[in-house]
Amino acid sequence: MKEISSLLAENSSFILLTLGAIIIGVVLTFIVNFAAKDLKFIKYLPGLCLVFIGIISLFMVINKLFNPESLNNLMIFVMGVSSGLVSLIFALIIGIASSDKNRYKKKKKK
Repeated sequence: MKEISSLLAENSSFILLTLGAIIIGVVLTFIVNFAAKDLKFIKYLPGLCLVFIGIISLFMVINKLFNPESLNNLMIFVMGVSSGLVSLIFALIIGIASSDKNRYKKKKKK
């Protein structure tokens, strides 16, 4: 347990950066959804862009993956993919919540 707490203390800046990227991704998704209500696909674009940035960052260092100089690109990969996936899930939740379909139809009384 002491090892885990020491690792968290050493890497607190990376953790805060990742949490900040996730919050920015969610807020950006909400703003885009609010701005373009008629276009259903637009709310997924911030998440897709973040995942795309993370994947490109990984492919830039794929040949020198275990080199210590590639740590920044690997951190961009982790932040981009994690915030992108959270943003995509948030957009899916918004889409389901704002759906006009009524799954439980009321029975008509005669």
